[in-house]
Amino acid sequence: MEASSAVTLVNQLIYKPGWTIEAKDHTSRFEGTVVVKFVFPAYRSEREFAPEGYPEKITTWAEFPILVSDCDDIELYRRVLAKVMEIELHEAREFLRVPPTYWAPFHPHRVDGMKRWGDSDGDLRYGIS
Repeated sequence: MEASSAVTLVNQLIYKPGWTIEAKDHTSRFEGTVVVKFVFPAYRSEREFAPEGYPEKITTWAEFPILVSDCDDIELYRRVLAKVMEIELHEAREFLRVPPTYWAPFHPHRVDGMKRWGDSDGDLRYGIS
Protein backbone atom coordinates (compact mmCIF):
# COMPACT_ATOMS: atom_id res chain seq x y z
CA MET A 1 0.00 0.00 0.00
CA GLU A 2 1.17 3.52 -0.71
CA ALA A 3 1.71 5.74 2.32
CA SER A 4 -0.82 8.27 1.01
CA SER A 5 -3.49 5.56 0.85
CA ALA A 6 -2.67 4.43 4.38
CA VAL A 7 -2.93 8.00 5.65
CA THR A 8 -6.39 8.34 4.10
CA LEU A 9 -7.60 5.03 5.56
CA VAL A 10 -6.18 5.62 9.05
CA ASN A 11 -7.52 9.16 9.26
CA GLN A 12 -11.05 7.79 8.78
CA LEU A 13 -10.84 5.44 11.78
CA ILE A 14 -12.97 5.85 14.89
CA TYR A 15 -12.18 4.29 18.26
CA LYS A 16 -13.42 5.21 21.73
CA PRO A 17 -15.04 8.53 22.67
CA GLY A 18 -12.40 11.20 23.05
CA TRP A 19 -9.79 9.33 21.00
CA THR A 20 -8.35 10.69 17.78
CA ILE A 21 -6.16 8.73 15.39
CA GLU A 22 -4.13 10.68 12.87
CA ALA A 23 -1.63 9.37 10.34
CA LYS A 24 1.01 11.30 8.43
CA ASP A 25 3.36 10.24 5.68
CA HIS A 26 6.69 9.19 7.20
CA THR A 27 8.47 8.11 4.02
CA SER A 28 10.92 11.01 4.19
CA ARG A 29 12.36 9.27 7.25
CA PHE A 30 11.59 5.56 6.65
CA GLU A 31 10.59 4.08 3.33
CA GLY A 32 7.07 2.67 3.21
CA THR A 33 5.94 4.04 6.58
CA VAL A 34 3.39 6.33 8.13
CA VAL A 35 3.48 7.70 11.64
CA VAL A 36 0.26 7.35 13.60
CA LYS A 37 -0.55 9.63 16.52
CA PHE A 38 -3.17 8.63 19.07
CA VAL A 39 -4.58 11.34 21.33
CA PHE A 40 -6.79 10.05 24.11
CA PRO A 41 -8.37 10.89 27.47
CA ALA A 42 -6.80 9.38 30.55
CA TYR A 43 -6.33 10.04 34.23
CA ARG A 44 -3.24 10.94 36.18
CA SER A 45 -1.93 7.63 37.47
CA GLU A 46 0.40 8.65 40.27
CA ARG A 47 0.24 6.58 43.43
CA GLU A 48 -1.19 9.44 45.49
CA PHE A 49 -4.28 9.57 43.25
CA ALA A 50 -5.08 5.84 43.57
CA PRO A 51 -6.94 6.01 46.92
CA GLU A 52 -9.22 8.70 45.46
CA GLY A 53 -9.96 6.65 42.34
CA TYR A 54 -7.75 8.72 40.01
CA PRO A 55 -9.91 11.85 39.90
CA GLU A 56 -7.74 14.06 37.67
CA LYS A 57 -8.51 13.79 33.96
CA ILE A 58 -5.85 14.53 31.37
CA THR A 59 -5.37 14.23 27.63
CA THR A 60 -2.27 12.37 26.54
CA TRP A 61 -0.83 10.90 23.36
CA ALA A 62 1.35 8.23 21.85
CA GLU A 63 2.93 8.06 18.42
CA PHE A 64 4.22 5.08 16.43
CA PRO A 65 5.72 4.51 13.00
CA ILE A 66 3.92 1.77 11.08
CA LEU A 67 5.29 0.01 8.02
CA VAL A 68 2.55 0.02 5.39
CA SER A 69 4.30 -0.89 2.13
CA ASP A 70 3.38 -4.56 2.59
CA CYS A 71 -0.21 -3.96 3.78
CA ASP A 72 -3.66 -4.28 2.39
CA ASP A 73 -6.46 -2.44 4.20
CA ILE A 74 -7.17 -5.27 6.66
CA GLU A 75 -3.53 -5.62 7.64
CA LEU A 76 -3.24 -1.85 8.08
CA TYR A 77 -6.25 -1.86 10.44
CA ARG A 78 -4.74 -4.80 12.35
CA ARG A 79 -1.46 -2.92 12.80
CA VAL A 80 -3.25 0.21 13.99
CA LEU A 81 -5.34 -1.82 16.44
CA ALA A 82 -2.18 -3.56 17.70
CA LYS A 83 -0.84 -0.10 18.60
CA VAL A 84 -4.10 0.74 20.37
CA MET A 85 -3.68 -2.47 22.36
CA GLU A 86 -0.12 -1.47 23.28
CA ILE A 87 -1.47 1.82 24.60
CA GLU A 88 -4.25 0.12 26.56
CA LEU A 89 -1.80 -2.39 28.04
CA HIS A 90 0.61 0.38 29.00
CA GLU A 91 -2.19 2.26 30.78
CA ALA A 92 -3.42 -0.89 32.54
CA ARG A 93 0.08 -1.56 33.89
CA GLU A 94 0.20 1.99 35.29
CA PHE A 95 -3.19 1.84 36.97
CA LEU A 96 -3.18 -1.62 38.57
CA ARG A 97 -2.43 -0.91 42.25
CA VAL A 98 -2.18 -3.06 45.37
CA PRO A 99 -3.52 -1.54 48.60
CA PRO A 100 -2.64 -0.44 51.20
CA THR A 101 0.57 1.00 49.69
CA TYR A 102 -0.88 1.31 46.18
CA TRP A 103 2.19 -0.32 44.73
CA ALA A 104 2.04 -0.88 40.94
CA PRO A 105 3.75 -4.25 40.39
CA PHE A 106 3.97 -3.90 36.59
CA HIS A 107 4.41 -0.14 36.25
CA PRO A 108 5.79 0.45 32.74
CA HIS A 109 7.91 3.43 33.81
CA ARG A 110 9.76 1.53 36.53
CA VAL A 111 12.59 -0.90 35.85
CA ASP A 112 11.25 -3.43 38.38
CA GLY A 113 7.76 -3.18 36.83
CA MET A 114 9.20 -3.76 33.38
CA LYS A 115 11.14 -6.79 34.59
CA ARG A 116 8.13 -8.25 36.40
CA TRP A 117 6.11 -7.91 33.21
CA GLY A 118 8.89 -9.61 31.25
CA ASP A 119 9.60 -6.47 29.25
CA SER A 120 13.37 -6.55 29.61
CA ASP A 121 13.88 -3.91 26.88
CA GLY A 122 11.48 -1.56 28.61
CA ASP A 123 8.30 0.01 27.35
CA LEU A 124 10.19 2.67 25.44
CA ARG A 125 8.36 1.94 22.19
CA TYR A 126 5.24 3.63 23.53
CA GLY A 127 6.14 6.77 21.68
CA ILE A 128 6.37 9.41 24.41
CA SER A 129 9.06 7.96 26.66
